[in-house]
Order: sequence, then structure tokens, then C-alpha cells
Amino acid sequence: MPEGWMEGMADRFPEITSVEEFIRLRESTNPAEYERSAWAAMPLPVWWSLLRDRPDMNFWAAHNRTAPLEILAVLVEDPDWRVRHRVAGRRDCPPALLNRLAGDPHDAVRQTVAGHPRTPRPALVRLLDDTWSVIAEKARTRLTELP
Repeated sequence: MPEGWMEGMADRFPEITSVEEFIRLRESTNPAEYERSAWAAMPLPVWWSLLRDRPDMNFWAAHNRTAPLEILAVLVEDPDWRVRHRVAGRRDCPPALLNRLAGDPHDAVRQTVAGHPRTPRPALVRLLDDTWSVIAEKARTRLTELP
């Protein structure tokens, strides 16, 4: 995909201005509204309100492609492994967060980290000793692909 393609997608959708609007869009049966909940930007105060007031929406917050780094950094600490897994699976997940998620207690999260193209070398090295051989092998393969 060309550089900046995500920014182009986000620009197609009007900004979401409230927690209530985000939830309405996310729960909509209209595909255009549902898509907007995944792509539209939100002001940082709305993000913080969403995390504080509606933790049941954390998975969908992680699903939104415009979620800022400071929000993703909170979501990697979520008690629900599915939220952490969603962050780890993001194409734009920062290496620092992937490094943190390499030690996640849930094997699905660690497996996603092991196969992520942005996972830093030190995290992959740690995953070589994973208790699940599938993860260790995936980390080994990724290490051979690094320059």
C-alpha cells in the first residue's frame, strides 16, 4: 500500500465529535456509518471520555484506524485479551507497543506480535523462548527475514 493511504481514508469521513456519536455509528446497521466508526478521527478529549465512560467499547476503539498512540498505549493494558490482540494486529502498531505485547499472558496476542512486520528484534528474540512452539517458530522465521 502506498505511504499515507490511511490518512487518505481517514480524510474521507467527517470527524466524530462525541462518545455518543461513536457508539451510534458503531452499533448502526448502515454499512457507511459502521465504516465511519472505524475510520473517522475523533478529538483526543472524546477518546479519553470513550475509554473512561465506555470500557465496553475498547475493542472498537482499538479497531478505529485513527486511534492516537496515547490511546493505543492505554489499550495494550486492557484486561480483555481481545482488545490487546486488536492493537497488536494493527498494521500501524508502533514497535514500542509490540515490544510490550510480546510479554502478554495470552498466546493469541503473542502469536500476532511474533508475526507482525514491525515487531522489533529484541521482542522477537524474547519470543524464541515462548512456551508455545508455534509462537517460537514464528519468531524464529521473522528473525531470519530481518535485515
